[in-house]
Amino acid sequence: GCLCHAPESATKVLLSGLPEAYESNTTYDLTVTVESPVPIDEENHQGGFRMLISNGTLEGNSTEVQALDGGWTNTEAGSYQRTWSMTWRSPVDNTSRTDVVVHGNAVNGNNAPTEDGWSTLEVVVPGVGFVGEVSPDDGIDGLSSTDRVVLVAGLVALLALVWAVARP
Repeated sequence: GCLCHAPESATKVLLSGLPEAYESNTTYDLTVTVESPVPIDEENHQGGFRMLISNGTLEGNSTEVQALDGGWTNTEAGSYQRTWSMTWRSPVDNTSRTDVVVHGNAVNGNNAPTEDGWSTLEVVVPGVGFVGEVSPDDGIDGLSSTDRVVLVAGLVALLALVWAVARP
């Protein structure tokens, strides 16, 4: 997500193409979709995504999807849509698990953060030989969903305090 856009409970991030358990060194065609009541302006930006994946490799369409800072995101041209495709090659070790976090943002094209909405999807995909827990307790960044909410609430409280103190 992004602090400049508000989370929107009706905005959903969908990820299709992941298996229930992956085979080693196998490719899977993935599709990220952001569904939202935020209106689409066909002439302007419609949305974006950021995907972090802990194992394996991703390959994307270079005109719509790009690698960036250890993850994947849309390109400028890819922001004129709400669906993106890429290919994931699973790790060679099928006794591991792969954590996937996808942040999706639906925008209305007004070039401002108003009336946009984002959401996050967290998925754990085990290898066929994996033995262990498969719930997404901790994100790739080491923070659980609860930790992220507390962090955002703390930041908002801090900003409110700074604003209150700075007022004449």
